[in-house]
Amino acid sequence: MTARDFLAAALRRWYVVVLGAVVTVGVLAVVQRQAPVFFTQYNIVVVGPSGTTEDSNVLENPRYGLQPLVGVISTDLNDGHPPLLTGDVDATMVGMGAREGVQVRVPNLGTQWRPLFSANYLDVQVAARTPEQVQVKAEETSARVEQLLEQRQDELGVPANLRARAVPSSEDPIVYPMAGSRSRALAGTGLTGMAVTAVLVFWLERWRPRRRPAPAPAPAAAAASGRRTLVRRRTPSAQVPA
Repeated sequence: MTARDFLAAALRRWYVVVLGAVVTVGVLAVVQRQAPVFFTQYNIVVVGPSGTTEDSNVLENPRYGLQPLVGVISTDLNDGHPPLLTGDVDATMVGMGAREGVQVRVPNLGTQWRPLFSANYLDVQVAARTPEQVQVKAEETSARVEQLLEQRQDELGVPANLRARAVPSSEDPIVYPMAGSRSRALAGTGLTGMAVTAVLVFWLERWRPRRRPAPAPAPAAAAASGRRTLVRRRTPSAQVPA
């Protein structure tokens, strides 16, 4: 289909073009009024016991590091369903499409193909519609992590002088808005609307019933006279005797 044929098809299917333009403009208005997402990120560090001369710190031995305990707390907090594994510690939940919620994970200090979970802290990310909601969810998450840590140590019967503690990296984490490029969003939405409209017009034209060719005209009488005419000769009748 050439450009001229496509323009002719668009004129024939003008109602499809009008409908596509109306829908595209509506989506553009929604994108234009999209509110930003408020986001914060902080760490909750699991700190081991300080110990005394009589009760030495058993966590000085690398075999008894805090990494397994951090992983257990993360699993308990996520109900056994850890967040998506990423190859970059700077990847955020908002960047992955989430606009509201809480994500707690053990940061991957390795790569996507060779993950390494050797950190003794939890990566906490919170997203919400307002800064106040982010602050409330962050405080609830910190309290929940501390509660699960105490519960696990109670189940194991850990003495008070050997217990680990959950310490947030900031009592008042910074909350800042996150929003994508509005110009790119508008351009992408407009191009998508035009592409969908063009594909729909092309599809309707492809399935449009074609007209059957007109039947050939009847042969002229002169052409018919030119054909060989078969003449039936009469057989001579038998002679009758007088």
